[in-house]
Amino acid sequence: MKDALLTNTTPSVVKRARQPVTANHLLSPSFMVETNGGGRLENVHGFNVVKAMSSGFRGGRVPPHLRKQHLVTASDFEFAVPQSTFGDDDRVLIQDTTQIPWRCVCQLVIDGLHGRQLLGTGWLAGPHTVITAGHNLYSHEYNHQATKVWVLPGRCGDVVPFGYDAATNFDVHRNWKDNGNHEYDIGVIWLDKPIGTNLGWFGYAACADTQLQNLLINNSGYPADKPLGTQWFNAGRLQSIKTRTLSYGLDTEPGQSGSPIFYYDAQMRRIVVAIHAYGNNSENIGIRITPDIYTTIAGWIK
Repeated sequence: MKDALLTNTTPSVVKRARQPVTANHLLSPSFMVETNGGGRLENVHGFNVVKAMSSGFRGGRVPPHLRKQHLVTASDFEFAVPQSTFGDDDRVLIQDTTQIPWRCVCQLVIDGLHGRQLLGTGWLAGPHTVITAGHNLYSHEYNHQATKVWVLPGRCGDVVPFGYDAATNFDVHRNWKDNGNHEYDIGVIWLDKPIGTNLGWFGYAACADTQLQNLLINNSGYPADKPLGTQWFNAGRLQSIKTRTLSYGLDTEPGQSGSPIFYYDAQMRRIVVAIHAYGNNSENIGIRITPDIYTTIAGWIK
């Protein structure tokens, strides 16, 4: 891949990625593999990996008010057909959410947006930063914003191995807030605690059309049609590349809005190229990370 605007996956030293970076853009530091001092656990059958990975965090059970089975999604109120599965549903349950990159995917429980608690997904992009869909934070339809967002990284049913954060500091792209433009349906949540320092975070890139042709992509999020708090994975190829959006046949459902559309390269980097947002009867759609969206996200990173 060439000419990508790309965040590096090295935590303290900014290096030139394998893909050449446009000279007039800086890299935003990010990392995933390098967390926990670079140490990894051996794969030994029967060992309690979850307990080891979550040690040092105030993990435990999800609070009762975040375990209500009737929770719906923000996209139900914003879009008539938010997202879909096509043919056989081949999404796979993530059994161990303490591993990378799944621990960097967060379930969101949103207060105050439509007069009830709602569900969404976000992904860690920095120590204090979670990126998500704009409609998870602000309803252009009703001109109203959320009051609080509960962020649960790596939630696994009723268990939060890394604890959670109740965030009240967030923002959305101006073109989503002012105009309701679906092509700018992105937002950011700032966490009080630097959760990403130990869990890691995704990189992100603004790629040329030629880089994206037939690119194999991955997605993981928290769909509302599955048991509450369970994370589900799907993968495939990009189908359509437009100026502001990317389309794909990956199976998604409401609740996964805000989840990362990312590629996984030979250097073990997970690089987000779009933020999943909505869909129709033939395709699901993510907000493409263009150079200006890249700049917006880079300015949000804390």
